[in-house]
Amino acid sequence: MQPAPTILTPEPIATQALTDAGAAVARLKEIYERNTRFLRDHFEAYINGKPPPARVRATYPFVRITTSTYVRLDSRLSYGFVTGPGTYETTVTRPDSARSRTSNSSRRATRSAQPCATTGRMSVPPSMTLAS
Repeated sequence: MQPAPTILTPEPIATQALTDAGAAVARLKEIYERNTRFLRDHFEAYINGKPPPARVRATYPFVRITTSTYVRLDSRLSYGFVTGPGTYETTVTRPDSARSRTSNSSRRATRSAQPCATTGRMSVPPSMTLAS
């Protein structure tokens, strides 16, 4: 049996519960920028003749919202709607290109969510992995 391959990843980031939609969006952007910088740095080293010693992987940030109540909202909106009480989680692939929409969505969802939002780093890898 062969040992599991070594994978280089950024340092783990603890999830963080936030009650401010703007702070949640800023945190998503911070995690995204850090992880894409990690991939870019390793890719740049590779094209400059320094292959990585192992696979290189980073993941998208995520947002998780938990609500214990159900508030009827206009479900025709593309944001701010959940089907019922529960925990909802999704990756955010480009927080920089959707800042106002993400802020609006987070703000609407957090009005009825307890607690507001939790951000962190997904365990699911992105579609691109650098391999040596």
